[in-house]
Amino acid sequence: MSIASTQESRLTPLREMGGTPEAGAQARPLRPETSRPTEGEEDRLLSGVFEVNERCLEMLVNAARQETKGSFALVRELREVLKSTDPATRRRAACRSFLLVDLEFGSADWWRGAGSHLSDQARVPSWRGSFPRATATSLARATLLLAWNSLRAARDPATARVLLGMTPEVGDLVAALRFDQIDRIAQKRFRFVRPRWDDRPAVWRRLLLAAQSDDSGPMGRFNLHALQLLSGELMRPMPPQE
Repeated sequence: MSIASTQESRLTPLREMGGTPEAGAQARPLRPETSRPTEGEEDRLLSGVFEVNERCLEMLVNAARQETKGSFALVRELREVLKSTDPATRRRAACRSFLLVDLEFGSADWWRGAGSHLSDQARVPSWRGSFPRATATSLARATLLLAWNSLRAARDPATARVLLGMTPEVGDLVAALRFDQIDRIAQKRFRFVRPRWDDRPAVWRRLLLAAQSDDSGPMGRFNLHALQLLSGELMRPMPPQE
């Protein structure tokens, strides 16, 4: 099954969230990064990405409808669009071949601190919005389980990192987490889970409007734009020549 056909299929439950992630990782041992992922592995990763994306979209819609204080700027900017979004539109918007959720996946320094100072309650800047604690903790845990399992079980971790919007160094740090650390990070760092591009309401408006249409053109153009943004964020400057 291709990515295109998988995106139009019905979302399936994220298997790892109902069981023990370690069992899934042991059943699919690490393989050389030079190997291409099988279609089954690719489909499992995309299914998990779709589900986490849809959960994030539902939380944004709830925040818009409840007019939650301290929410993200994009909720304030797109309140009417979000409030009018139905489940079918959210599902179409969620079926992207990349994660719409971010958890400091571009900051290796943040992850080094998160892994080594689990007892600390980190603070976020006062200007930045967040989800309510209960739902944010759940989303952070689901996002981490998806990333952890994908990176440890994939034939090609590099492909998994691209879909997750994660730098190589962060990928190594996340893959090295112990299972007990995942819950601790989700509980202590829940305020850092956020919609990707939460400071760019225009990107999300484009996605939501494209998802309202049966015409594949607008969504195709959004995908291209989003992948360009994602690639630019993941590109690291070359070290200076000596």
